[in-house]
Amino acid sequence: MGVKTGLWKLKRSLNNLAFRMSFIRLAPGSSRPLLPIAQFFIVGFTIFVLAGGLFVLAQGGQGLLNVSRGLQWVYPGDVNNQTTLEAVFSGLVYILGFVGVYMMFMSTRFVYRPKRAYGFLAFGMMLIIIFIISLYFVIYDKIGQL
Repeated sequence: MGVKTGLWKLKRSLNNLAFRMSFIRLAPGSSRPLLPIAQFFIVGFTIFVLAGGLFVLAQGGQGLLNVSRGLQWVYPGDVNNQTTLEAVFSGLVYILGFVGVYMMFMSTRFVYRPKRAYGFLAFGMMLIIIFIISLYFVIYDKIGQL
């Protein structure tokens, strides 16, 4: 009996101590609206970095290239350089892929509405296929034929 009472009192005193030591006092539920905004900024920054935005900012943007064949906004045969339009295209395609993955995730939420679930799943898969094909096309033009 004495051990159980002692553990309960210790747990309660530690909880009270943790509550007293917290320096940020928020009203209940006030931090919830900030969560989607934080997620949006984290995903946006990740896509910016993956698309090469930091490289474009550091190296300065370049416009269209004078190439005889292929895309004019992709460095042919050089994976170490990138134009501004290539970074913008990559960013848009990454957003497309992220939306596709998110739609596939949302399709699991509609398990009791099969038509909507299959619609979300099919459209998400189409977006991911477009994402893969377009980035493959750009990297193939960048590397060239081996």
